[in-house]
Amino acid sequence: MQLARSACDPKEASLDDPQFRASKGFMQIEAPRFRLRGFLEDDRQCFVDYQMDRRYRNLYDFADSDATRANQLFNLFRDWREQDPRQNLGIFERRDSQLCGCAGLRQSGQSERMAVLGLELSPDHWGRFGVAIEIAAALLEYGFSVLNLDTIIGATASGNSRVARIAHWFGADIVDYRDGPEWMKARGWKEVGWATSHSAWKISRGRRRFLKTN
Repeated sequence: MQLARSACDPKEASLDDPQFRASKGFMQIEAPRFRLRGFLEDDRQCFVDYQMDRRYRNLYDFADSDATRANQLFNLFRDWREQDPRQNLGIFERRDSQLCGCAGLRQSGQSERMAVLGLELSPDHWGRFGVAIEIAAALLEYGFSVLNLDTIIGATASGNSRVARIAHWFGADIVDYRDGPEWMKARGWKEVGWATSHSAWKISRGRRRFLKTN
């Protein structure tokens, strides 16, 4: 579903803005093809629509078609706009402002100068690993260059056969395989933990590619 810019992108945002922009209640990160920014109330229906997509609900075993869960999650993400640094951002196409998912860096509950990278694509973008790589690269650059983090960690499902290659691209190492949430266990998958350091990201192929195209 494509959305008008007035419904899903703030008017003050433009393609000429700096790569990283933050002010009270607003933040955006620019990637070559995507913009990450805090959720606005106008984004609610876009977000709920992809969360209620049958493919999404089947993956995470959300059998209930009630949109309450999705709306409550959106409320949480919207409220996080007031936190500094922001916990979660929407992923929007720069070309047409289509909502593609959400991503962020969570420092709460982690060691000093460490954050957890989370990234989720909408069902229409599943399998587009180039999208995931571009968004993750933008967050890694922001985390290490702006937030001055030492380490960024994350996790994904072992059903993602490209996880090791993607981790290597970012200078990351696979650190463990562990029991994941119930939806992973039901499919015989493990949760794969990875970690990358500031120094490893700095010399990675992923960063060189990101800086070249951004």
